[in-house]
Amino acid sequence: MQTSDILVNALGGLVRIRFDYSVHVFDEDLARELHRPWRDARKHGVTHPPAEEGITELVWPFPDRDGIAGSVAELSTHTTLAAIESRRGNLLMLHAAGIADESGQVLAFIGPSGRGKTTLARQLGAVYGYVTDETVGIEADGTVHPYRKPLSVIQPGEIYKAQLAPSTLELRELPDTPLRLAGLILVSRVHEDLAEARVSDVGLCEALAALVPEASYLADLDKPLQTIAQHVDRCGAIQRLTYTDAAQVLPVIPNLLRRSEPEPWAAVLPTESSGVLNPLAPESFVPAPFKDAVEAGGKTAILDLDRVVHVLDGVGPVVWRLLGEGLDFGSLAAEVDRQFGSPPGLSLNEAVVGVLQALVDAGLVIRVPVPGS
Repeated sequence: MQTSDILVNALGGLVRIRFDYSVHVFDEDLARELHRPWRDARKHGVTHPPAEEGITELVWPFPDRDGIAGSVAELSTHTTLAAIESRRGNLLMLHAAGIADESGQVLAFIGPSGRGKTTLARQLGAVYGYVTDETVGIEADGTVHPYRKPLSVIQPGEIYKAQLAPSTLELRELPDTPLRLAGLILVSRVHEDLAEARVSDVGLCEALAALVPEASYLADLDKPLQTIAQHVDRCGAIQRLTYTDAAQVLPVIPNLLRRSEPEPWAAVLPTESSGVLNPLAPESFVPAPFKDAVEAGGKTAILDLDRVVHVLDGVGPVVWRLLGEGLDFGSLAAEVDRQFGSPPGLSLNEAVVGVLQALVDAGLVIRVPVPGS
């Protein structure tokens, strides 16, 4: 029995699981149960690696027989958290299942817990290479790092899910080629009985609102929304997959691997002169602090400091963009009038101030008193 610590390949980094025997003494059978789920994610060829820089250390209490099931399950969770923490600020990390075709193209199936990602990974990983059922890590150039962690499988009558290595479930190995992102798929499993899975393109701003909550440490990336948009430029429009049963997904994989032309987009960030005077009051409107903003398809997605994406539609994107450019109020109002016309029952100035106030109410704009008024 190999009694050394476990060194796990995770998201392009290494996590060393060190066992603490201060409470329970070493037991070879229990050690096997702790090691077995990680056999497909272990760093091969390294028996006692040195504590070199770049390895994340996770100390884990060695369990007794009564606590082994819970320990195995919780170890998987904590190893994942350690791996994600170690790569923050370096990767786009999505809560997703991932599979790869023989050429190394990776599809990431994104969604919150309970959307069936592990079931999808089991179904699709029997035909395509199993990348992960938990987190897909993506470099800025589109390179994907696998995380072939154990899959969590419900056991009837048991409190804890079983942690099973991919090979135990007969999932396929990865191709011997670099992995590249080929598609971002928003997963929507429905209870209605669909005859077949449905695939549809999602507008960039709408997709960002759905995707951002499923990204780990996104705000640690420079220009996070732009980073996602750049990935979309390479791999194609984000798509929504709607299905009832995981078996319906396999036939649509070739379509998901085909690049769908994405929307053009642009960053809409404030300049040093951002802001506009309110002609109806002694104050000015200025953008509130935020992380990033992009415009696409007539909408604007803004990521605030609380990691919430606000999607502006209608007149909102125009007002936000011109506010950021520092136009005077008259020029801003004239552009709104040119694109949308004057609103009934309100003066143009009142209508534009109303839009700015709506942005204030959303926390995207702040009102600043004019000095000396």
